Amino acid sequence: MRSFVFAAVELPASSITRNVPFRVVRNYYRQFLPRFLRTREVRRDTSYVFTFLGEFGYELFNWQGVVRKFAQQLPPSSDILVAGRKDLEAFYERASRYIDISDFAPYRESVAAGYFALPPDILRRHFPPSPRELAFDDELRSALSAFVREKIGRPSKRLEFIFSSQLTAYPGCLFGVDRHYYGRRGHPGRIYGSPDFLKYNLFQRIEPDLRAKAAIEEKIGFELERPYALVQTRRRQIGPQIGQGIPDQLLIEEVARHMPTVVLSFNTGRFLDSSSELNGKNEKGRAIFYQAGSFREQGCLIAHAKNCLFLSEGDLGSHTYLPPFMGKDVVVVASSDVFELPSAPVEFWNKHVFKFGGQMIPWVAESVFSSPNQLRAAVAGLVAL
Repeated sequence: MRSFVFAAVELPASSITRNVPFRVVRNYYRQFLPRFLRTREVRRDTSYVFTFLGEFGYELFNWQGVVRKFAQQLPPSSDILVAGRKDLEAFYERASRYIDISDFAPYRESVAAGYFALPPDILRRHFPPSPRELAFDDELRSALSAFVREKIGRPSKRLEFIFSSQLTAYPGCLFGVDRHYYGRRGHPGRIYGSPDFLKYNLFQRIEPDLRAKAAIEEKIGFELERPYALVQTRRRQIGPQIGQGIPDQLLIEEVARHMPTVVLSFNTGRFLDSSSELNGKNEKGRAIFYQAGSFREQGCLIAHAKNCLFLSEGDLGSHTYLPPFMGKDVVVVASSDVFELPSAPVEFWNKHVFKFGGQMIPWVAESVFSSPNQLRAAVAGLVAL
């Protein structure tokens, strides 16, 4: 009933009062059309511009793979452009051009939420969405379209924009989600244990960009061919915080006793994105702390690491998905409460997505840190592999 009142009364009323442009209302109503009436034709002489607005995990599981599958049906006269976060070209190997939008202020200052971007004063999605959320999405898409057009200059082909915040269907490919239906069973967008998204994606092993290798080696003081452990933490900035904190320093120190250990810090620079930044210092100085500027450095370190140990607090962070997407195993350290979340279907992803060499290996924090002997045994078993 609440969603009906919103669609039938509140949204059109907001258009009358000019709080929301009429095109926003029109686009919202298009969600109620049968999908076959909304399926677009793949055209010749067209540059398809794909932009993901939301959280990185959804981009990994239900966007970059769809772009790859879509590329298979393109006529020779058409191509793919991607506008996205800095240095993610490795995920879009079929794109003829990648446009970095990380420093574009309206995008950088927005809040990633699912497939969407929210205004900075709204920290969670609402159902039904507020008129302001819809208006902001419209404004951001318009601004990004203008930004991309400016970067391209005079295009040689017609441009067609596809954003994650709106469902766009092509034969055999489904991009983004309907805002009205997102999160409901039976509708597109679910990546947590539902197999529906698999048929629209073509996953493959992501190859690292090794151009950063020499600069990384200079900073850390050894060649990446030397066996080392890569540790990355992650703390959630917003949303529900599930489970207890992890004593990451204890784990880092124990791993560093056995082999060189690089502790990776990472921050996208986008407003309220989760970050991988340790509080405090490594008191005994055994580990090397490295600040990655982008996925190019992060991916290079993952690709060369003998062991990847990624810690996650609050929920299961998207950083834990990266090693398996690159064909590398990753030990994921999180509380039992996190692993029990519906948003942590590790077994499902290992079986249906990560089919190119890497798997997620869960370590339950309550068990690993139950005693010093338990921690030592767990680490010793890992480094012996």
